[in-house]
Amino acid sequence: MEYELMFLVAENKRAELEQIKKTVQELVEKAGGMWTKESLEFERKLAYKIQHNWRGIYFVQRFTLPNKDEKGDLEENEESKSPIEEITIQMNLQQNILRYIVVRSEDLPPLSEFAKKIEGEKKEKKTVLKEKGEKIDGKLEKALNI
Repeated sequence: MEYELMFLVAENKRAELEQIKKTVQELVEKAGGMWTKESLEFERKLAYKIQHNWRGIYFVQRFTLPNKDEKGDLEENEESKSPIEEITIQMNLQQNILRYIVVRSEDLPPLSEFAKKIEGEKKEKKTVLKEKGEKIDGKLEKALNI
């Protein structure tokens, strides 16, 4: 079964980002997950302040976990946890991760479509800023009679 993991790291942890990603990848692999090659990383302003941070770096990647039938030799008893439960417990223990979510990715669009959407938002933001700058220039010219 395929899942998607998205987690948020504070902008001031940029220097530690590679180590954080490596730690997350190792904990998913320890739970039996296999990473796909497609991943996405982007930076955004947060909707609300999280632990004194207004900006964050998002990282998204998909992974697969074997179904219960594919595990084969592993005996299931009441004390054993599912791989998703193990991942959740370990993600909760990571102090550098502000937020995270794990979802099934069966019905989700490919990450490449999401990447295109993010690029479109960046271009749109630059256009808006350019238009605002042009309006200010026009007002200055009018005020100064240039």
